[in-house]
Amino acid sequence: MPHRSPAVRLAGGLLLMVGLILAIAIAASFAGAEVHALDSVAHFRLHLAVLAALVGVALLLARRWIGALVACAGAALGLATTLPFVLPAEPAPASGAVYTMLQMNLRYDAPDHAPAIRAIAEMRPDIVTLQEVTREWRDSFQTLEAAYPYQHYCGTYGDGGTAILSRRPFVSPGITLCRPMDGLATRTIDFNGRRVVVSALHLDWPWPRTQWREVRRLEPILPKLPAPTLLGGDFNAAPWSASVGTVAEAAGARIVPGIGPSFMLAALPAVPADLFGLPIDNILASREIRVVEMRTLAPTSSDHLPVLLRFTIADDAPDPAAPARVAESVNAN
Repeated sequence: MPHRSPAVRLAGGLLLMVGLILAIAIAASFAGAEVHALDSVAHFRLHLAVLAALVGVALLLARRWIGALVACAGAALGLATTLPFVLPAEPAPASGAVYTMLQMNLRYDAPDHAPAIRAIAEMRPDIVTLQEVTREWRDSFQTLEAAYPYQHYCGTYGDGGTAILSRRPFVSPGITLCRPMDGLATRTIDFNGRRVVVSALHLDWPWPRTQWREVRRLEPILPKLPAPTLLGGDFNAAPWSASVGTVAEAAGARIVPGIGPSFMLAALPAVPADLFGLPIDNILASREIRVVEMRTLAPTSSDHLPVLLRFTIADDAPDPAAPARVAESVNAN
C-alpha cells in the first residue's frame, strides 16, 4: 500500500465525513412530513445530491471505497427523486382547444413593473396567477383591464397578496375564495363553456417559518374545491417536498413536472435561476387538465421566473359549478 502523507489522509478523512453527512441529510429529508425541519432540508435535496456525487467521485479517486459507495448511493437516491420534477418535458400533442396559464411571483418591491406587465401583454395568457401583489402592482395592472377585465385580488397589503387575472369570464355563482392568512385566492372560470376552478397560492417560507401551519389550515379547504382544478403558486417549497405533496393530495391534484429551478436570491442577480436556483414555483392540476407544455420564461424584475403552462381540458371533465351547494360549502370557509 503506497504511503500517504498526513495532508492526504486528512483530506481523505474530511471528504469521507462530508460524504457521510450529505448521504444522511438526503436520506433524512424523506421524513419531512413527520419532522418539518427535515422538510426544510428536502428543498435542497437536488443540490445535496449533486454535491454528494462530486464527493463520491473524489472518494473513488482517493480509494475510499466505502465512503464513495455511501456518497454515491445518497446521490443516486437524491437525483432519482428530484430530476423527474425538474427535467424539461417534450411538448405533448394537443387535442381540442389549448389554453395558457401564466404563473408569476411579482416581487412586492420590484424596482420596475414594466417587464412583468410587458410579459403578460405579449404572451396574452388566458389566466394569470400572481403572488406578492401590492397596491402599487394593482395600480399597474389597470393598464391591462381592457385585455383582462376579470380580476380577483386577495390581501394586497404589506408585502402583497395573491391575485388572478383572466381574459375568460368568472362564473357566478361559483367558487370565490380569499384567504389572505393562507395566501389563497380562488375563482371559477369559464373556458368556452368548460368551467375550471383556478387558484393562486403563496405559502410562507418553510420551518422554522409558518409554511406547515398554512398547509394544515388549507387541508380541510382544498378537498372541497371541485374538479377540474388548476393551482399555480409560489410554494416556497420544492415539488418533491412533503409540504407540496400534502397540498397536492388535499387538492386531489398532481404536481406538474418540468418547471425546473425558478428562484434565485435577489442578492445574486448574476446567478441564473434556471440553472442554479430552487424549484419553488409550482403548478398543480387535476386529472381533467391535460398538460401540453410547461416552461419558464425570461426573467422580469422579480427574483422568480415566470412559468407558462399550455393545457387542454378533457372532454369528460365534470362541471364544478353544479351543484350550487358545493360553492356554498367552500365559500363558507
